[in-house]
Amino acid sequence: MSLALVFAIVMAVGLVAVSVADQRKIWRRVAARWFPNAAREPSDAMVTGLRLFFVAWAALLLFAGCQAQAAHDNLDRLEREMGSPSGS
Repeated sequence: MSLALVFAIVMAVGLVAVSVADQRKIWRRVAARWFPNAAREPSDAMVTGLRLFFVAWAALLLFAGCQAQAAHDNLDRLEREMGSPSGS
């Protein structure tokens, strides 16, 4: 398994974990101090949009990681066919 795929899986799991977490609680902890008015709290549509955004990025990362793994496998196959290690 290539390092790119491992990195993509770890990042995707992190993004999915953030999307599952309570977005309003995160907002209150991080950004609420700059907006003392309670009317500035994110709407339901904004929370849903953020969750979809995080899940979409996770899917994109997994796709990119799988593409990197496929490229790595193809390079290994070509090296075996040529009978020489890469870089020489």
